Amino acid sequence: MPVYTVTTTRDVVTDEQKANLAVEITKIHSAVTGAPTSFVHVTFTELPEANVFSDGSPSRPLLIEGMTRAGRADSEKIRLAKDISTAAGRVTDIPESRILVMILDTPARFAVEGGRILPEPGAEDDWLDERDSD
Repeated sequence: MPVYTVTTTRDVVTDEQKANLAVEITKIHSAVTGAPTSFVHVTFTELPEANVFSDGSPSRPLLIEGMTRAGRADSEKIRLAKDISTAAGRVTDIPESRILVMILDTPARFAVEGGRILPEPGAEDDWLDERDSD
């Protein structure tokens, strides 16, 4: 279920960097939360430079918003944000001063994937077993 949306201006991140960043975000999310990598979705949105501002001026930030299932410890969410920020800087060569990572929560019961309500954190194995038996 986690959906990570990476937003920046056009031509800031190459296709190769996008692919590498998607792999890094997926690995980090799974390592920190224990959730299967198959749960992790990463999307990229590129906007015209005239549509992105910081401090009231046109800018070229890297904005990463992670929507995750609620119920995780604050320490996990902090680690997710920090580790993703570090990885994003390393993969894209964008200074961390231009990177913003936010982790937002939604209750699992408000998300449906594959036609099924998502499990609470920690109950993924049972959910996957039920899915595989369908």
